[in-house]
Amino acid sequence: MAIELNSVTEAVEAIRRGEVIIVVDAEDRENEGDFVCAAEKATPEVVNFMLSGRGQLCVSILPEVCKRLELQPIVANNDAPLKTAFMTPVDIRTARTGITAAEKSETILRMTVDSASAKEFVRPGHVYPLLAKQGGVLRRAGHTEAAVDLARMAGLKPAGVVCEVLDESGDRASRDGLASIAKKHNLKIISIEQLIAHRRVSEKLISRAAETSLPTMYGEFRIVVYSVEYEGQQPIALFCGDLTAPGPAPLVRMHSSCFTGDLIASLRCDCGDQLHMALEMISKEGRGALVYLPQEGRGIGLAQKIRAYALQDKGLDTVEANHALGFKADMRDYGIGLQILKDLGLSDMRLLTNNPKKVEAFNLRGFDLKVVDQVALVSEANDHNKRYLDTKREKMGHLLPPA
Repeated sequence: MAIELNSVTEAVEAIRRGEVIIVVDAEDRENEGDFVCAAEKATPEVVNFMLSGRGQLCVSILPEVCKRLELQPIVANNDAPLKTAFMTPVDIRTARTGITAAEKSETILRMTVDSASAKEFVRPGHVYPLLAKQGGVLRRAGHTEAAVDLARMAGLKPAGVVCEVLDESGDRASRDGLASIAKKHNLKIISIEQLIAHRRVSEKLISRAAETSLPTMYGEFRIVVYSVEYEGQQPIALFCGDLTAPGPAPLVRMHSSCFTGDLIASLRCDCGDQLHMALEMISKEGRGALVYLPQEGRGIGLAQKIRAYALQDKGLDTVEANHALGFKADMRDYGIGLQILKDLGLSDMRLLTNNPKKVEAFNLRGFDLKVVDQVALVSEANDHNKRYLDTKREKMGHLLPPA
């Protein structure tokens, strides 16, 4: 049975109603599905159902709750592979043993009360608090953070309950197994990847850090450097003309950083050519924007991109090399770029790209942004990038002529 994911909005509504949902993470991470619910909706019945997942029942909470309840990390040096932040396990002081679903429910519900104090709990107990990072899945793509995000997005206290789902053999439930459980119990199911993409679109995460005029060999531009909340990246926008004026839709290029192509004129790709062609075309029209996103190597980073180059030297193409390193063919996310386009005042645009999937992504991401035309950026092939361009055309659907 193929796994069919619900929308994040459907999942949030289910959390608001007090329902349990299933959240899956990346197959190259834990490859795990967890039952998730809002902590303040963790009734004995809900807890009992979540325990049927057979994993460890935990409560995801923020740092201020840990501080107020005097919860400490259970180890001084966390060397677990994914750094899951287990805190002191507790039980409500009124519990007999703390092991029953009702007692665990009482413990969890009390933890969500703002006036709760450390003296109301005994240590050690049977409920494991997990310290979630501020910023949620935008800072750590884990179930711990996803549970807090979903509760907060549902208008509830930012605390969630999680329990891994195991199959009858005691192993992690497969994607098919999770789909069967979701169908049997009528549960919504989403991925952490979906949640990250949703938050990067639905929440304002950018702010202008600096801006000024910038004369270039192609003409005069305005440059804006952006800060991104919870992230260290600083994307850039270059634009000219009045982007909100009536007339033909402005040219827009969403360009992902490529050190080798953009800065040192590598012949292995067409990135630098596309960058300069876009700036020249925008400048000639006198109106348009280029957003420069720091997501090197289609999102895998510079070091991994160079490793991929080494694999290509051994015969793999660019897609095969990414897969061999454990990545998807394209790991890029344009949520931040779309927020920048809205900040610049854009609505309709002519997108400078050879990639029709990028056009689809822009039109379907929930912003009031519309790609009214796709404008090609085709550079001349050379002996070093011919196979790269062939792969783009044949495997990734780019609209390129045969090299």
